Amino acid sequence: MSKAAKPADPNAKKKGKLPLIIGLVVLLAGGGGGGYWWFAKQKAAAAGEEEAGDHGKKKKSSKKDSHAKASHDEESEVPQGGALLPLDVFTVNLADTDAQRFLRTNVQLVIDGDEAVIKELEHEKLPIARARSMVLDLLSTQTAAVIATAEGKDLLKKAIAEKASVALHHEVIDVLFSDFVIQF
Repeated sequence: MSKAAKPADPNAKKKGKLPLIIGLVVLLAGGGGGGYWWFAKQKAAAAGEEEAGDHGKKKKSSKKDSHAKASHDEESEVPQGGALLPLDVFTVNLADTDAQRFLRTNVQLVIDGDEAVIKELEHEKLPIARARSMVLDLLSTQTAAVIATAEGKDLLKKAIAEKASVALHHEVIDVLFSDFVIQF
């Protein structure tokens, strides 16, 4: 009879897979690094075009550009300057009668003045406490249907500005919501 063939060395297969695994790791790392480099280059090029457009180079006007100009014009209507007075987070029950709903919002007031005015108000404490109380009273009289709309938020901002101006004895230029969650 014929002699049986030698069994294959089990370590030979493992050695054959190791270069394959190393090759795959190197390939994936190279692809990831190359992708990062490409995206960073694209981002830098886009930033360069934007900067060049700001320095007098003419760009083609498009609908997107005209929309950006229109939104920039709207932003320029917002008063500039002032100092930021953050109020703590408000969580209030809303005045809805059909269901129990609540609002969680973070209100910041832009006060006509500088940081010295803010420090003075924070030192006195009473004006800020009165402003918080007035804002809390105002928020608790709102309904979810009204303040869920953009117009409702604008009216709410105006009302907060009026009430807070009275409490703080300083003009509130703007009201900023950095968080606005209504539970439905």
